[in-house]
Amino acid sequence: MTDRIIKILQSEKIDKYCIYEERRESAELFLVKKKADLMRGKDTRDVKLTLYREFNKEGKHCLGSVDVFLYSEMDDVTMQSLIRKAYKSTLYADNPYYELPSGNGACEDYPDEIRSLNITAVKMAKALYSADIDENAWINSAEIFALRNTVHITNSNGVDVKYVKESVKGEFVVQSRLNGNDVELIRQFEYDSPDEQALRRKCEDAIQSVKDRAIAVKAPEDLSAYPLILCDDTVGEFLTFYTERCNASYIYPGYSDYECGKDVCPDAAGDKISIDIMADVPYSCEGVEKNDHTLIENGIIKTLHGNHAYSSYLGIESIGEYNRIRCNNRGTDEEVLKEPYIMVKSFSDFQMDAMDGSFGGEFRLAYLCENGRITPVTGQSVSKNMFEAHKNMIFSAAMYNEASYSGPSMVRIK
Repeated sequence: MTDRIIKILQSEKIDKYCIYEERRESAELFLVKKKADLMRGKDTRDVKLTLYREFNKEGKHCLGSVDVFLYSEMDDVTMQSLIRKAYKSTLYADNPYYELPSGNGACEDYPDEIRSLNITAVKMAKALYSADIDENAWINSAEIFALRNTVHITNSNGVDVKYVKESVKGEFVVQSRLNGNDVELIRQFEYDSPDEQALRRKCEDAIQSVKDRAIAVKAPEDLSAYPLILCDDTVGEFLTFYTERCNASYIYPGYSDYECGKDVCPDAAGDKISIDIMADVPYSCEGVEKNDHTLIENGIIKTLHGNHAYSSYLGIESIGEYNRIRCNNRGTDEEVLKEPYIMVKSFSDFQMDAMDGSFGGEFRLAYLCENGRITPVTGQSVSKNMFEAHKNMIFSAAMYNEASYSGPSMVRIK
């Protein structure tokens, strides 16, 4: 499709553009109890075309842009009509001017060796159900998606890059009828490559959690006096406070005052945060090369990230936008689990607002520990504010590892 689009752009005399062509293949496996209900494959291809126009408005040097979505089923006449209409709209986006990412025009080919998506999906299903051996709790249903994204990015400034990204993700529902209750918990997962042991462990943990949820009692209304412990993927969501506030799209409009060299919490009594941002793909959607970077080290900001436009406006190096976190803090599990505490194992919907620092949500399962006793509790919510919380955080030695977050599996907030 890229060659067809470039010919249309040339005929329309459009000289600034970025073409993001993506082929998405998947093997999708749906299971009910221990039986496969449906297995299907998908193979789609489409393009996000970004058109740019340089112009002056009231003495301001501008670069307008607009996105157009094109599909392989479209003929050239339809594409040309859509592109022509969209290009007129670029005059209404009077953004400050910036140079597009540049490249040398050299393009590596795709790798020759690729794994079977069907085999990956079946392997992960077997790993998941290998943990379904408890008579008091079981897997009610599961969805597993083995994915392959083949990407080609081209722009008018010499960028021409390709890559293939494979992953496997999904969700499963565990169920228990202990204590006369019929309860379910949902767990999601995502890995860059098939990790059968990690998925089995996740399922074992979910089986135990849903049994505890079935016997859980109503939590006390006021939990504010208890130190809060967050677990597993919620720790990663909690730490997005820092990645979002280090994003140029937050800083340029004034939503965040973060800058390189700033101490994010100078009066911290607990662990000073240390975070890396990790490349999930080799190139951003604009064709900027992505690598791993130290975001914050011992509380000091080392790197800012963001899309190419906002990075240009701030005058910082354009390294792409990052959502994947590795936390380098390590403490001891004994410190984290020192009673009393409330440990939330399963939220209905955890929320982190990086702008005002508020976080929390209603939980379906938590563990209340005091006076030497651990009680499963449910039906309550917790809320705190990060601007106070990060003054006293303790991270565990136990680790957690999935696609979007790797690092300590627990954080204690006093």
